[in-house]
This record gives sequence, structure tokens and C-alpha cells, in this order.
Amino acid sequence: MKIAWQSVRSHRTSFVSAFLAVLGGVVLITACGVLLQSGLFAGIAPQRYAGAPVVVGATQSVTVPVEDDIDPVEWLPERALVPASVASAVAATPGVREVVPDTSVSARVITSSGEVVGMPGHGWASTKITPVALRSGTAPGVGEVVLSASLAPVGSSVRIATDGSPAEYRVSGVVDSGLYFASVPGGAAALAVFPSPGISDSELADRVSKSLASQGLSSRAVVKSGVDRGEVEFLSAAQSRLVLLLVSGSFSGFVLMIVIFVVASTLSLMVHQRRREIALLRAVAATPRQIHRMLAGEVLVVTGTAVAIGVVPGYLLAYSLRDGLAGIGVIADGFVLSIGPVPALAAALLCFGAARIAVWSAARRGVRVSPVEALRESTVERPEIGRARTITGCVLVGLALVSVVAVIFVPAKLTVVPAGVSSLLAVIGLALLGPRLMAALTQAVGARLHGGRVSSYLAAANSSASSRRLAAAVTPLVLTIGFATSQFYTQSTLIDATQVQARAATVADFVVTGQGGGVSASLSVAARGVPGVVAASPLVATEVVAIDRSAAKEPLSRSTAYGVDSSVASVLRLPVISGAFSELRGDTVALSSTEASWLGKRVGDRVELVLGDGFATHPRVVAVFEGNLGFGDVLLPAEVVLPHTTDRLADAILVSAAPNADVAPALRGLSPGVTVGDRSALSVAQDNQLEANAWLNRLLLGLVLAYVALASATTLVTVTTGRAREFALLRLVGGTRRQIARMLRTETVIIVGIAVALGTVVAAIPLTVLSLRLTAIPLPSGTPWVFAGIVAATVLTGVLSIRLPGRRVTRAHPLHALRAE
Repeated sequence: MKIAWQSVRSHRTSFVSAFLAVLGGVVLITACGVLLQSGLFAGIAPQRYAGAPVVVGATQSVTVPVEDDIDPVEWLPERALVPASVASAVAATPGVREVVPDTSVSARVITSSGEVVGMPGHGWASTKITPVALRSGTAPGVGEVVLSASLAPVGSSVRIATDGSPAEYRVSGVVDSGLYFASVPGGAAALAVFPSPGISDSELADRVSKSLASQGLSSRAVVKSGVDRGEVEFLSAAQSRLVLLLVSGSFSGFVLMIVIFVVASTLSLMVHQRRREIALLRAVAATPRQIHRMLAGEVLVVTGTAVAIGVVPGYLLAYSLRDGLAGIGVIADGFVLSIGPVPALAAALLCFGAARIAVWSAARRGVRVSPVEALRESTVERPEIGRARTITGCVLVGLALVSVVAVIFVPAKLTVVPAGVSSLLAVIGLALLGPRLMAALTQAVGARLHGGRVSSYLAAANSSASSRRLAAAVTPLVLTIGFATSQFYTQSTLIDATQVQARAATVADFVVTGQGGGVSASLSVAARGVPGVVAASPLVATEVVAIDRSAAKEPLSRSTAYGVDSSVASVLRLPVISGAFSELRGDTVALSSTEASWLGKRVGDRVELVLGDGFATHPRVVAVFEGNLGFGDVLLPAEVVLPHTTDRLADAILVSAAPNADVAPALRGLSPGVTVGDRSALSVAQDNQLEANAWLNRLLLGLVLAYVALASATTLVTVTTGRAREFALLRLVGGTRRQIARMLRTETVIIVGIAVALGTVVAAIPLTVLSLRLTAIPLPSGTPWVFAGIVAATVLTGVLSIRLPGRRVTRAHPLHALRAE
């Protein structure tokens, strides 16, 4: 350890580079660990249900048992209502004093100024759960409401629409916030359970759970107490946990791969630059075990310091990421993180393990050979690389090409996955093959430079002889350009393709939407009565889960679905392969060719579907159509879908009109707050989802790229400052500072040029295939300025990280530089 401390002090530049790489890795892994832990154990604190000791809600997932494996689960996107059998069983449980059902309906309040305000309306009985204080007035009776004082005063009339035309209500009282009717028809979103005297909350929850289990109802309901009650109150709480779990899980794996790659590369470079020192230690009788122990001590010093400093910023970064994810709508506002020591411990162990393995692997050759051979190899770089490394690199490059080919065959909505993975696999594969690849590239470049100035000759000779050093400098830059470009343009291409396909498939002349977050589906019937209207169909977005019980491994498949009516062919142009949309009514369904192929269904077959709220149905396939990114894979009758959505509203009404018929004014008069636009105003559900996913990728990608940029800069600085002896020797044999500066400038051009070329090729191949698949155009969608900015930032990083330390190193007297070395 004494020698390790001395080594750290005497090789400050190299160890600062390693320290920053480990520090950034600790921060990133800790933050990802906190998000992953929160996806497992965190949630949203209850608000309206805060006064209920125990809350019972419907199960918000669908599960199909499979043999010898974990049962697959898909979460339901719509609010599932508590079955009547569950409510009866809970009420009959010993120790239950009272059960209060919480019923609600999606409402749109039309103010006196004509503004439409969308909000949920609750039954007044639900105020028993958490009492609501009346600011003035009385509880509502039949035909009366209690609402926020900012919307209407006591005694006035207000128009409120639920699932149809607006109705007049008298305001009997006002509260600080919310909307309450005398009663709300329909099932309960949740049950608030109150205990008899002398029974604790935990005991009550246990009794209710056992009662439901004894009657075989445990799979149809969930029993929550404490902070978990928020998961029942807020549908987004459970979904936020799932989304956070999926996002943090996949992102953590990606971050872990990047961190291990960067840490290993940085520490391997540090050991490689010290091969002369290690050889000298061997020459003065140091044993291989002592060398490895010294390096292990250095790793412990660097990693321990980085962990001690990086843990707290890691937790702070987790909070910033939580706020960022909530801001773009990926998780719900108010989601509380789960904080514990496990993420920090995991980050410490992973970073230390990666660093230790990297140092051991890099030093293995130097301590295995004889001291004399080690001294010889420390003077001249070995160009060849190991067989295992070569095979691994070739395999990864091959897998990258396989991923590119997979873009052609996977469903369109999944094409971004292999396209993005391809770039990462290619960069890592090229990094492993770096010395051989750089030797070939620099040999080709050097052939053009040898006939020029002395500085050009030296740059070409240095680049050819130091392929390992060149590979270490180029790889982080290639990673920055290739992966950043690939990730950004895959998302922008998918978003553009979704919008283009949705707009191209829409032949409706007008799109009717509502200001309050939806429009009544019954307006489609009223729209058909407008003179000049040829057809009108509601568009109800949801998601369904298809069950294929013959599939042993993946019996569940989640798909975007839309509720329409049988006139859909008049408002949407979705080419039909077999069957007819005119049969789409009642117990029927239309599937895309992709979904039909996945499920093995044809026209006339029955398919098992679970609607958004968990309702199981077996509709008959009446049509198979060509898939469209904008309109999903499943079309169902709107009257079937609507009762199983949370708000019971349509996203839009699509209207086709006769030629030259001016129906827009009449459509606007159908209901207050209605907006009428042309087909370009259509926003399909995937638009918002893809936009949120795009911002999610940009947020996470920006974080990783900041880390990679830092690693790139520190690696280049380490490489440049490690050449002080080489520059000094060149000065002593007659080279001038100006010639060395020109040599560095030429080497910089070589490094940056190769990095830009490789990074562009790594990103261009999958992006070209993706663009041809989705848009039939070889160029990806999105502004070219993003690519220009990525390249400019990378070039600037490379130039500054080489030229600035190179100028400082060459400024010293050569004899002083040799003495310091």
C-alpha cells in the first residue's frame, strides 16, 4: 500500500483520469440503483384515501400461468372496477365496521365564460373516506353538485357533461377543489374499509386478505394499507412503478455496460503507459504477485476515494432524474423515491470489480514474461492482440450486423431496438479490434503523409507504430458520435414515420376534439345528422392484451387498440388484406397482419383479448389489414371499448364530408368546447407516447454522453501527457518545438478524422436500413443540425484534449522532461 500511495502521487495525471472515470461510474450506477429500487418499493402517498385505514382495489394486471417459468404479467392501462363479489366479501369480513365505495365519472364543467374544464366527478358519499370541508352551502341532492369555488358560486347553475350532452346542475355548495355529485352510477374504483373498535389497521388488512383468499377472490382484488394506498388511488402510481422498473432496469444494464467499458479502458491505458515502470520493477526482483498486489492497492485507493465522493451526488442525481421523468410525463408527479444503502454498495462493488479485473488483465502480460522481455516490450509497442480479444471483437461486430438485418424482419414498432443495439455492439467490437483496425487505417493514411513535411512523416510513423495508443484515443470519440447519432435519429425516424403513416391513412376531412381532454363518442351520431356529412366515426384509444395459450414462453402480447365503428373505411384508409371493416360491430375485431401472424389467426377465428380494464372477451376476427404505426394493431367496435376505458370518452371524432360541403360551423355547434380541425390536427395516441419516449431517451442519453465525453477528454489528456518522454527524445535528436507541434496537429487530424468516419459509419448503417424500412427513404428523419452538433462537440473535445496538454508538455526543456519522467 505504501508503494501504491507513492505511485498515485507520482502518476497524478493517469490516476486523475482513472478517478474521474470511476467517479462518474459511481454516480451513474448509484442513481440507476435508486430508480430501480424505487420501482420495486416506492410509490405515491395517498391523498383522497388518506382517511381510509385499508383500501381495496381491483387487480390492475393480467397473468397467464406457464409451466416451469415465472408467470408473465401485463399491466392494465385503464381503471379496473372492483367486482361486486369482492365488495360483498369485504363487507362480510369480521371486524369490518363500514365499507365506503368510491365511485367516479369523467366530467367536463362548462363555465359561464364558455371554458371547458375537465375533472373527475365523485359521489358525495366518498367524502366519508377523507372528509371534505364545505366553504359554504350544503351537500348535493338530486340535480345538484358541489364544486370548486373558482368555477361557480352557490345557488348558480352550471352545465356539466359526462358521457353525453351537457346537463344543468344547481350548485348547492362549494369546496376548495373537486367536483361532487349526489351519487355516481357504476362500479366502484376502490373500497375504503373502516375497522371495528379495537382492531388495528394491519389486522384489518390481514383479515380482509384472508377473507378474499378463502372465497377464491384474491386474484381479483388487492388490499393495501399505509403508503401503498396511493397505488390504488392513483392509477399512475402502479404504472409509474412499472415504467420506472422497466426504464431503470434496461437503462441500468446499458449504463453498467458503458461504465465497465470506460473504467476498463481507462485503467488498462494507465497500466499500459506504465509498462516500462512495471518491467523495471520486475528487473529488480519484484515478483508477479507483488506487482499485482501493488496494482490492487492503487485500484483500492482510486476506487475508494471515488466511491466516497460519488455516492452523495449519485443520490442527488436520482432525485433530478425523478423530476425529469415526471416533467416529461413518464412517471406521475409526487412519486416518492426509495432511499437505501444498497445502490451505493452495488456501485462500489461493481466499479471496484471492473477496475480490478481491468488492471489484472492489462498487467497480466507484463508480469508473466521474463523481466528482459518485459523491458524490450516496454520500449516498442506490441501491435498484435490476443486471440480471445480478436474472437470476441469479431463476434460483437457480427452480432451488430445481425441486429441490422433484424431491423428488416421485426415488427415496425420494434425496429428501433435492434437499430440502437447494433451501434453499441459495433462500437464495443471495434474497440476490441482497435489496435489491428487502427494499424490498417493509419497505414493507409500514412501512405499519403510520408511524402510531406517532417512533421507529417513523424505523425504517420507514430500513428502506425502506436496503434494501441491510437485505439485508446479514438474509441471514446467513436462511441460518442456513433451511439449518440444512432439513438437520436432512431427515435426521430420512428416518430416521423408514425405521424406520416397516421396522416396518410386518414381520409376524414375534419377532426373533432374536445377542450376538456376528450369528446363524447355520442357526438359521432349527432355529426351524421349534419347536412353534408358522409360518415363519422369515434376514435377511442386504448390498449389490449392478447392471450395465446398455445405459446409456452410468451402467451401475452400488449398492443395499441382503437375503438371505431363500421364506417371506419370512410374515414381511414387501412388496406384490407382479407375480410371487411363493414362487419366490425358487436363481438368482432380487426387485426393487423403483424398481429394476426403473431397470434396465428385468420378471418373467422376467435381471439382471446383482455380489454384495458381487465374485461376478457373472445371476439371473432372479421378483417385483417395492413399494419399502420399510427393506428396500432387492433380495431374494435367503439361501443365495446368505451365502457372499459377510464374516462368513457373518445379521443376524437373523424368526419368525412361531401365535396365542397362546409360542415365545420355545424360541427362546432354540436357541443360546447368542441374544436374542429382538418386531418393534420389528428394526434394519435402513439404520437404522445413516442414523444415522451423520445424525451426519455434524450434525457438518459445526454447523461451517459456527458460521462462518455468526460472519459474521452481524460483519456486523450492521459495519452498526450504520457508521451512526455517521446517528445523530449525528439527534441534531443534535433526536432524543433514547431515540428512537434505540427506533428501533434497532424495526429489530431488523424485521430479525429478516423473517429468521425468510424462513428458515422457505425450509426449510418442501421439508420439507413431503419429509414428504408419505415419511410422508404434512406435518410433518417430529424434535423441534420443535431448530427452536426454531435460531430462538432466531439471534434472540439478531441482537439482541446490533445492540443492543450501537448502544448504544456512540449514547453518544458527536454532534459527536465526526461528527468521528471
